[in-house]
Amino acid sequence: MLNINFWNIVFTIINVFVLYWLMKKFLVKPVMGIIEKREQLIQGQLGDAKKNQEQAMELKERYETKMDSAEREAEEIVLQAKEQALEEKAQIMEEAKAESDRLMERAKKEIDNQQERARREAESQIAGLALMAARKILKSGEINDANSQ
Repeated sequence: MLNINFWNIVFTIINVFVLYWLMKKFLVKPVMGIIEKREQLIQGQLGDAKKNQEQAMELKERYETKMDSAEREAEEIVLQAKEQALEEKAQIMEEAKAESDRLMERAKKEIDNQQERARREAESQIAGLALMAARKILKSGEINDANSQ
């Protein structure tokens, strides 16, 4: 049969407590320390990853804001360039019209001058022809007078 000895039970209980204490001190504490360090390391890495993700999101938002403002600036520059081109076009058209008017006025003056010169030349030639005709008439009248005498 089973023989139960009091001292056997006491020593077994003492052995269990000593074994528990030794395992707790030399095995559980170092393992728990390592586990805590790993947990802290993981938490730190998760925190860093979260910070990096937040920074990335912030950078992305800044980038998008800058892109939006750059697009608006580009649109403004294009609009300003179009307005400036229209102004320059109007100015060039105005200058071209003024130059055209000046050229037309100068051409009209030149035409008037040429017509006046041509009229004077024609008058001069007509006067010369009239003088020649008058001389011929006078000569032929003298010849007729001389022949009739």
